[in-house]
Amino acid sequence: MRVLFYSSVFPRPWNTTRGIYCFHVCRALTQLGHEVSVVSPRSWLERRGPTRSLPGLAELNVEYPLYFYPPRILQSAHDRFMAHSSHRTMERVMAAQRPECILSYWAHPDGAVAARFARAAGIPSAVIVGGSDVLVLARRAGRRRRSIVRALHAVDAVITVGRQLADKVEELGIPARKVHVVYQGIDEALFSPGAAIDARRRLGIPEAGKVLVSVGNLIPVKGIDVLLEALSRLSTRQKDVRLYLIGDGAARRELEALVARLGLETVVRFVGKVQQAELADWYRAADLTVLASRSEGVPNVLRESLACGTPFVATRVGGVGEIAEGTTNRLVPAEDPAALADAITESLSMPRAPFTTNRFLTWQQSTQQILDAVLRVDGGAAPGAGRRPP
Repeated sequence: MRVLFYSSVFPRPWNTTRGIYCFHVCRALTQLGHEVSVVSPRSWLERRGPTRSLPGLAELNVEYPLYFYPPRILQSAHDRFMAHSSHRTMERVMAAQRPECILSYWAHPDGAVAARFARAAGIPSAVIVGGSDVLVLARRAGRRRRSIVRALHAVDAVITVGRQLADKVEELGIPARKVHVVYQGIDEALFSPGAAIDARRRLGIPEAGKVLVSVGNLIPVKGIDVLLEALSRLSTRQKDVRLYLIGDGAARRELEALVARLGLETVVRFVGKVQQAELADWYRAADLTVLASRSEGVPNVLRESLACGTPFVATRVGGVGEIAEGTTNRLVPAEDPAALADAITESLSMPRAPFTTNRFLTWQQSTQQILDAVLRVDGGAAPGAGRRPP
């Protein structure tokens, strides 16, 4: 099948961690024998940095048209700006590839634009919702919310990565028949158990003591400030704990200042972004993965941690409970540093329970389910029939 993937959330040679989920889906499509083209609009404000290697990225046919838009205003109309900015690239790619469907990621503006091009070509479209586009942005009243809802109506299939996220999509008025739950896959060859001491040696971190890792963007929704407050409580009773923050983001300076105020400079290390291959060693090196998010979809970092044999403590938000179901991993309320500190203490005192990855999908299995959902569009109704443009 010929598939065109359209989303601004996709790795770049200078930012290989951006949209890694989308990359895995596209690479799995090629491994399944499908023909894939990728159009990933890049913001005119996006800064290029040093290029890095992401195995498999160069093999994908990726175009990065510049996406012009007015910052922080007219956000409900950003689909129009994105469509105009990528129009020529999309016409050229579609003429060369003649795609049989368009798959996108992020409801608005990306999914709305994908639906528009698919409708014009008479082919089905599907959008994978990211989580925050439905759980956070769609909660806001006004044009921004209406734009997201229109985008979800405009596509022929909506893919969610968990049951809770599917429920939220349906609460927005999207028919249940077009909402499909497809859990993310994991790379079993990369994320697998290994000796913690060997991983710590490879990473160059102290071999002794308890290690916590938190993986994600350093932005307010990830609750790193709550985790630091919990660590401040924890460090008074357990002196050998260190926290490694994997990722980067706009809140880094504020978090560094909070670390200083709490006197945690010797306890917390900001690692920054790491490549997927190195991420597996951080899980193996850790005694515990901690996720203190205020909102989540179904975070794959927790699956990857379990696949490496490392348990987790996380907040009971979004679809996190779907990952913890049937395990001994602890969940706590969001915004509760005391409960988080207690759960970390209890988890560190318990022996690790054996865990197998056969409960998880591979990327090929997950991606095939996405494609199957696109092929079941409205029980065979004409793609986009009767729907107004977003």
